Amino acid sequence: MQFRLIWITFVVLLLVLPERLPAAGLFPETASGPVELEADQLSFDEQSGRYLARGNVRLKRGALQLTSDELWWNRASDDLEARGNVVLDGEQDRLVGDRVRYNLTSGTGLVEEGQAFLGEQNLFVSGSRIEKRGEAEYRIIDGSFTTCEADNPSWKFSAKQLDVTVGGYARARHTVFYLKGVPSFYLPYLLYPAKTERESGLLMPRVGYSDKRGMEFSAAYYQVISRNQDATLYLDYLSELGVGKGLEYRYVFGRDNAGQAHGYHIDAEEGEENQYALAWEHQGTLPGRVRLSVDGEYVSERDFFDDFGEEADDYNKAQTVSELSLSRSWGVYNLVGQLRYTENLQVDTPSTLQWLPRVSLDAVRHQVAGSPFYFAFASEYTYFWREEGLKAQRLSVRPALLLPMKLWKTLDLVPELGWTERHYWTSSEGSGHEQQGLYDFSTRLSSRFYRIYSRGVETKVRHLLEPELIYIYVPDVDQEDLPEFDRNDRIEESHRVEYGLTQRVTTRSQTGGGRPEYRDQFFFRLSQSYDLNEDGDIGERFSPLRGQLAFDPFRYFQLAADSRYDLDLGRWLEYSGAGTVHDQRGNRLQLEYRSRRPEALVDEFDYGSLDLDLAWLKPVYLGYRNRYDFVAEEQLEQVLDVEYRHQCWSLLLTFREREDDQSVMVSFSLGGIGTVGSLGADMGGS
Repeated sequence: MQFRLIWITFVVLLLVLPERLPAAGLFPETASGPVELEADQLSFDEQSGRYLARGNVRLKRGALQLTSDELWWNRASDDLEARGNVVLDGEQDRLVGDRVRYNLTSGTGLVEEGQAFLGEQNLFVSGSRIEKRGEAEYRIIDGSFTTCEADNPSWKFSAKQLDVTVGGYARARHTVFYLKGVPSFYLPYLLYPAKTERESGLLMPRVGYSDKRGMEFSAAYYQVISRNQDATLYLDYLSELGVGKGLEYRYVFGRDNAGQAHGYHIDAEEGEENQYALAWEHQGTLPGRVRLSVDGEYVSERDFFDDFGEEADDYNKAQTVSELSLSRSWGVYNLVGQLRYTENLQVDTPSTLQWLPRVSLDAVRHQVAGSPFYFAFASEYTYFWREEGLKAQRLSVRPALLLPMKLWKTLDLVPELGWTERHYWTSSEGSGHEQQGLYDFSTRLSSRFYRIYSRGVETKVRHLLEPELIYIYVPDVDQEDLPEFDRNDRIEESHRVEYGLTQRVTTRSQTGGGRPEYRDQFFFRLSQSYDLNEDGDIGERFSPLRGQLAFDPFRYFQLAADSRYDLDLGRWLEYSGAGTVHDQRGNRLQLEYRSRRPEALVDEFDYGSLDLDLAWLKPVYLGYRNRYDFVAEEQLEQVLDVEYRHQCWSLLLTFREREDDQSVMVSFSLGGIGTVGSLGADMGGS
């Protein structure tokens, strides 16, 4: 059964419309300028106006160069005819044949028993006769093409006659596909696009197998709607789940309005529920300088991602969040309106909280009428809605007054006094109207010290130190009468001092006379707080010590870490770190570890991942990915890729294993053509 499906896939391949044919011509581009002609023997016929060259002939005009055993060239018409070991070179292309007729001005001509190489596409074309009949018109008689550099290529297409219009279509008659010189399939006629622009057509089919989805067959059609719009339609057969239909729509409108929408639907087998998923992403500016942002996602069934997710972040999703926001700025003021809908994928509960809508108006810190004082403002209105349970409207306003000062030309001191006013109007399940206000006070003291070093003529290095000390006071106010929807409903009492030290190392390089390049090579920050209200042992007043690190000394090594260490308990509460080592030859190792202990009083996790790519065994490339949960002591995911890359084709085997699904994928790709088939297709062919 599997063999039959693979054979069907191969048959469909030959009926497929590739996205485009390489746009470069089979003759070098026309050239201008003087002609240089050299040969062992050179003569000129005044009656015909032709030059005759014999022996080691070399003709050159601009980037175009021709060599042959014999050549006739008409200086007036720019026609030439070359015979014997003819080689015609352009900037990237080469044309070889026994006999070539060519016009240096128009770039038209023909070659007999010729072979052409198109360097940009690594494409080899041969034919008993290759003609350039016009600016973009070609005809190849008894020809073939491949991307393999060999006398007996691993694969090739042949055609009795191939007519190509660059920017239009290619029409092939009596087409045969060869594998290592063995004819494998025949088509009497084949039509496919030869366009430099995008072109509608069928895409490569996919065949696969998965424990969850069973046998799979996926076909896709790509449709160009206009210069700024296109779409892809999918049709999938999944033996264990049903028939799937998918649509992807992409667009660009105006200068910055762009996005994409996705939809997928499964006709489930008898006794199973149909499933569908919708997604929309958009960024752009509407009339009136209103900024629109959309990031929406919705699935009909909670186990949709479990069935179709290919990565751990997908099939372990706990919820989907869809957001739509409109924003507008006027100087220091910013107005944002937002809708947010959350779908709980773990529990089907009608009490999930939604923002329908949330509106905020903020003003960044700005000077008050030329005085030494500065003013900032933040306000927010939210309607909290849910199908069942308490609903409410909340209005929150916080004005703040600041007085920035410079002490001894070294220290920056910024005291800030703020007032937070909150009003609630609840549904019948609540108490009606609730209101409360409270003040807060803080002072920030900071400075900056730096030194610049020269490293060579073109490179400068800056070492920056930023110490800071912050005092924060929020009074203890009873808030139990207020409803609770998020963390803004409980403003915790605070009387503490925060302190930190930040170091940065930044390089500035000037190369090639262009703009200078800045790169942060080192970032390290230590911070902690001390609670002035805490009773008991003095060690309990200190918060965990937090360290943040980003280290990028070379372009082939990066390290990042963020951790919290409890000095009183003498143990790490949280830690996350990632390190990457790579070269420019395809070898890469990335390790990531994230841990949160129960003492952190939040959800515990202990997670590690490894990504490894090896190119040492060229032409065999290896890839390995491992995701492991140390709390549950189980593998989340293992993926092994083994790829053999030939100059004109590649074979990829992927073994994927997770707790409830195993799959094997085999992909065969032809250079310049694309993937032929695969086992383990993604959902919707995405």
